[in-house]
Amino acid sequence: MKKIIVFFMTASLYCDLTAQTSAKLITKQPATVTHNSSSRSITTLDYSLNAVLWQQRSGEYKALCYQAFALAKIKLMEKIALHKKDGMQLAIVTDIDESILDNSPQQAADILHNRTYTEANWKDWTSKADAAALPGAVAFFQYADKMGIQCFYVSNRRPEERAATIKNLIQEGFPQADTVHVMMKDSTSDKEYRRLAIKEKYNIALLLGDNLNDFDKMFYQQPSFTRCDLVRDNNELFGDIFILLPNPMYGDWESAIWSGKKVTPAEADKLKHEALYEY
Repeated sequence: MKKIIVFFMTASLYCDLTAQTSAKLITKQPATVTHNSSSRSITTLDYSLNAVLWQQRSGEYKALCYQAFALAKIKLMEKIALHKKDGMQLAIVTDIDESILDNSPQQAADILHNRTYTEANWKDWTSKADAAALPGAVAFFQYADKMGIQCFYVSNRRPEERAATIKNLIQEGFPQADTVHVMMKDSTSDKEYRRLAIKEKYNIALLLGDNLNDFDKMFYQQPSFTRCDLVRDNNELFGDIFILLPNPMYGDWESAIWSGKKVTPAEADKLKHEALYEY
């Protein structure tokens, strides 16, 4: 039996590549390949099993979470030390899903019940207010709260999910989880205007997320090569102001492969295979 080994590379690891190597990686275009996926039924479940298992069962995933929040605490301590007492109060801004709360049980349910994602299934999950905190997340935010830092939770969950989301955050021990600090999606998934609203009153010391869109508008709705170029060109922000959490299950990195266009599962399957590099 052949062994299949899957490697996951986070943006933080990507940023550790040398500029020369990164430039070669980004500018190289994948070879055009022919991949016929019409011979079988393709769904998003084809790509989910290993990703969900890795998030739920691997020590590596948990270690990366602890590592991210340990780094976040170090950077926050530095920024607190440099903060002028007469300046604007410091704040941290975080995404919720796969940044501080683990929704892998919902993904696992889709696999086990052979169903693809729907908003109804997602809301059924969030209404339970039962998502566990990521390893190290609660301790970090409780430290920030103790140090007088404003903690904002900026999510693309819907407004009708706010009450259950706040309940979930409180149950897990996250501080300042209220209607002021928990900011939901309204007309757009672009979080820029919500970040700017916070910035009017506070000095944002850190941004935490699992998606580049959680950090800056420059990443929003960009194709994959542009996103990678932007990470390379702004690599000094990662591990300083931007703290990235691992999420192998879903994200805008995936739709960026087809530039955000609507595609069928079979079309997505074909485009993913064509995007691969081989030797």
